[in-house]
Amino acid sequence: MHLSLTIPFNNTQTWQQRVLSADDIYKQVKDTLDAHGKEMPATLRRPDIRLILENNSGEELKFMNPGDHAKENVEIIPADGESKAVMIMLKGDSLDEQMANAQQLVEKFNLDEKGFTKEFAHALGHEQTQDLVAEAYGPAPFTGQSDKLVALNWEAGEGTDVCVEPIKGALCAYGARKADKETVFAASVEVFVKGTHTIAECAEGTAMCIALAQDWETQEVSTRPIVPSVAKEFYGAHYDDMPAVSVGADGNVREIDLKDGMPPLKVERPSINQYEMPNSGLSSGHMAFKF
Repeated sequence: MHLSLTIPFNNTQTWQQRVLSADDIYKQVKDTLDAHGKEMPATLRRPDIRLILENNSGEELKFMNPGDHAKENVEIIPADGESKAVMIMLKGDSLDEQMANAQQLVEKFNLDEKGFTKEFAHALGHEQTQDLVAEAYGPAPFTGQSDKLVALNWEAGEGTDVCVEPIKGALCAYGARKADKETVFAASVEVFVKGTHTIAECAEGTAMCIALAQDWETQEVSTRPIVPSVAKEFYGAHYDDMPAVSVGADGNVREIDLKDGMPPLKVERPSINQYEMPNSGLSSGHMAFKF
């Protein structure tokens, strides 16, 4: 396959004209798999450390989610009832870093003895916690959530295993849930570079992982690009077993390797035209991989 140089990258193009749509790549992959009666296998993903705190203050506690996933709505943790716990997601690139951040919060605010307090609620999103807390939300049932924390032995890759033991008390618990599977594939995209008097050469190592998520209400599938360096942290030793998709510089999927021991599926007549996203303002002829 040769790249058409009629529309090369140049300084007059906007960044939108140098971008491939992950949605369009996924739609091509799905249609090909459907035609062959196959499904994309899921890949084990590393769970994150979470800190669970019971509200034992005797009063309703309000705060803003530091991650703003509540879209600027106030989070409210009631003083009584079955669900009066807050869920805290920690910052940190690794399980060890997240666990250390949880322990630092517990010690700093005496959370193992006090649980969720007004002091800690006021600290969320401010200087005292901003380097440690990624998200905080609720309410949730303390026992139901803390029971999901398990002893985890995660294969982090390169022969390294990370072991995490949950810490559980009456008002405070932190640790990891069991690893769950996520549908994700690694897409390698052709990018060509031409010299002054040379033919265009295909660059090596131009890859992006694409994770899929399905809305539980609408069942709509959305895509999320993840750079390989981050994906290797997420999927650890399972990264190398992730399905692989080859994408041409024109955005057309060429080949799908499900890593199932069978030969890769070839896409004989790829055409991205039918997958163009509505209102994108881009034609397939103007799409290229951003690098």
